[in-house]
This record gives sequence, C-alpha cells and structure tokens, in this order.
Amino acid sequence: MGSVPDGTYHIKFNNDQFLTVGEEGAVTLLPAQDQGQTFEVRRTREDNYAISKSSRIWPSPFVCYDGAPAAPYEGTRVRVRVSDFPPCEWKITQGAQPGTFTIVVAGGGEPLAIGIAPIPIFPPFLQLTSGSDGDRGWTFEEAK
Repeated sequence: MGSVPDGTYHIKFNNDQFLTVGEEGAVTLLPAQDQGQTFEVRRTREDNYAISKSSRIWPSPFVCYDGAPAAPYEGTRVRVRVSDFPPCEWKITQGAQPGTFTIVVAGGGEPLAIGIAPIPIFPPFLQLTSGSDGDRGWTFEEAK
C-alpha cells in the first residue's frame, strides 16, 4: 500500500493499540474497544490529509495538535479539535516497515510526526516527535 485512500479506518500502532479519542479530546492509544476508535481520513490538497473522528455532527472533531495553526514544536500534545474545516493537515507517508505509515504535520519546518509521549502513564497519550521517533509503524485498517 503506497498511500492511504479516503475512507473510514481504525488507526493502529503495533497492531494491538488503537488511536482513541478520550476525555476532553485527548488522543491516546488503547486496546480495541467499541467507541472512540474510528476515524475518517480524507485527502485535502497537495497530498495532505485531514483526519477526523467519525461522527455525524457539524462542526467536525479533527485530529490536531495543541496551538494549531501556530507552528508546532516537539512535545506538543495531539488532541481532537472541533472545527468547520480541518485546523491541521497531515502528510501520511510510507513507514520503515512494509504496510506501515508515518503521520507528519504538513507544512515547512522540522518534520514532526505523531508519536507516543515518553511519560509512563496509562493510557499513553500522543505528541509530536522528531527524527526517527516519528516512524511509529501506524497501520490503517478499514472500519466495517
């Protein structure tokens, strides 16, 4: 799979932890559950993507980072933000392993990717990371 087609997905890390929307819009990783783990992935422009929580409400809850659209920095938390339009766009590129992807903030500057915060808490929350920490082996599994 070279790119991610528009669709509804479960976004997984290491095949057993799922991107999950938690309390107050926090984005975390949890094992499979019934709610909070389905996302819409849509191409926007210039091969960028918007990632939103699957819902039938408007405005929509988009996956973003704290402080967007200001320039992001390493360690910025990843959250869901409700907006009429995507406040953040992402580049989804082929990862180091076959079938995996890296999710990077679109735009110039240092490449910052969605990764796991190095704080030993449960559930682990997500933040922007730089360098090789960014290839976290994300997979996109079509939701049924």
